[in-house]
Amino acid sequence: MATLSTVTLTVLTGPVAVAPAPREVLDALDGATVTHAVGTRSGFQLSFTYAKTSPIATSLLPSGFFDPMVRVVLVATLRGVPKVLADGPIKRQDVTATGRPGEHRLVVTGEDVSGFMDVADLTGFPYPGMPPFARVALMMAKYAPFGVLPLTVPPPFQPVANPVERFSHQVGTDFEYATKLAKDASCEFYVTPGPVPGANTAYWGPPVRAGAVQPALTVDMDAASNLESMSFSADGNAAILPYAHVKVANFAVPVPLPDIELLKPPLAARPLVPTRTKLLGTDRMALPEVMMTLLAGRGAVDPVTATGQMDLARYGQPLDARALVGVRGAGRAHDGLWFVRSVTHTLGRGSWKQAFQLARDGLLSNVPEVTP
Repeated sequence: MATLSTVTLTVLTGPVAVAPAPREVLDALDGATVTHAVGTRSGFQLSFTYAKTSPIATSLLPSGFFDPMVRVVLVATLRGVPKVLADGPIKRQDVTATGRPGEHRLVVTGEDVSGFMDVADLTGFPYPGMPPFARVALMMAKYAPFGVLPLTVPPPFQPVANPVERFSHQVGTDFEYATKLAKDASCEFYVTPGPVPGANTAYWGPPVRAGAVQPALTVDMDAASNLESMSFSADGNAAILPYAHVKVANFAVPVPLPDIELLKPPLAARPLVPTRTKLLGTDRMALPEVMMTLLAGRGAVDPVTATGQMDLARYGQPLDARALVGVRGAGRAHDGLWFVRSVTHTLGRGSWKQAFQLARDGLLSNVPEVTP
């Protein structure tokens, strides 16, 4: 373990099964950075400073301890509460001479467990009579040694395919194919580490912006403030109203927007008015596919955003991406509930900080208060 003031960082490594890293590795650790964001694969980066006589230089690097595809698990503990921040393969290592006699710096960069899913091209593997979510569940089964538990949810509008007329085959790696299926179905595919070291959840399904609300981010409230900085913006160009047509007897019939409140409840009392419309290319699609495309287009609109940074010693716990959080003290326009689009953890000797990006559909809170 590497002790960082009230924070303890545990580094586990191994080919598949992992074990604590050697003491020499922890002593050389300068810091760690981990990023979780909507729409992209999670990643981590570790920085080490060592002497040319260190075991890192004489044995660990030559023996492949930091080679690509070695699995790394990072567990940060804040005041006795552990949090799995990263679990996945190293994909890159960089060694630099610092300019000081005999001193070098090693930086290893890695991805989440989906990095193991992006290795073998399995184009042509058949999936007869299986809907997309079932194909993904079958693909994820082979990653059980990495603790992957598939969580697949059928989309609200699922076209029915006749297996006699259409025989589905995989295209690309498991990660590429699962991502393509998610995009085609207006869903999302991502992997989250935890809740215990060595376990991971692979989610494939519709984007969901509901659930438990994390403790409030508090700004400009004297001793109650837990942020270092926070800023807000409202982008009219991001407020787009999609619409579509479906062919009925060779006539283009407009399709109304589906109700998305179940998957994406409104987070603001005054949604930002769309400044432009966008026609989706759906003329050759069946009605369920048109509805899925409209759902994805409408659900992607987030014209109001917020960015900030905080010290977790003041906030009290890590802020999770893809979840809701309250904001208070920012004024009537920006207080209320927000969706966390991305978080970046930065751990160093004596600190654990987070940068974050929030999003929602408009201004003014639609809840009377948020939980401190």
